Amino acid sequence: MRSFNLAGVEYPLNHLRSFRVVVPAQDPLAAPAVLQVTFSNHVYTEKWDPGVHTLDRLIVEKGEERAFCPVGYGCSIVLPQLINSHVTGKAFEGRDSKGARNHFFYAQADSISYPIYFRLGPAGRIPGAHGILHIISAYQNPRLPARHRFQAIKFARLVHQTCPPA
Repeated sequence: MRSFNLAGVEYPLNHLRSFRVVVPAQDPLAAPAVLQVTFSNHVYTEKWDPGVHTLDRLIVEKGEERAFCPVGYGCSIVLPQLINSHVTGKAFEGRDSKGARNHFFYAQADSISYPIYFRLGPAGRIPGAHGILHIISAYQNPRLPARHRFQAIKFARLVHQTCPPA
């Protein structure tokens, strides 16, 4: 999908195209890792509720119904820049509403906590990449606890544990 049209307003989605980022090595003798960054539509959609949303907001991808969210879309515009700045810092570990463990970057959008949840794994057959950083979801969460309440890990360490450069 290159753009989404809602009520005659075009929302381009080209800022969410896949791109590569280099994660510096934590050890000076190790090689930096190259990650292919990809995005889920959860960064600009919300859970579909037929009692709340109109059909013009409906997005169906891989059998999942979601609703286009203009606020989420607005925040998603800065995602590539946020990711580029956070790969040199820390990732945090938390649990989602279903109790599953996940990693996220602790960012802000419009001065509101904006966790960027991701999945990290080996790149497999992608030439020139060591890993895939798939952005699962990102949304403003003013009730997100302070950073010190979460377990932190240097992102470079997480990358080199999960998908080390060969």
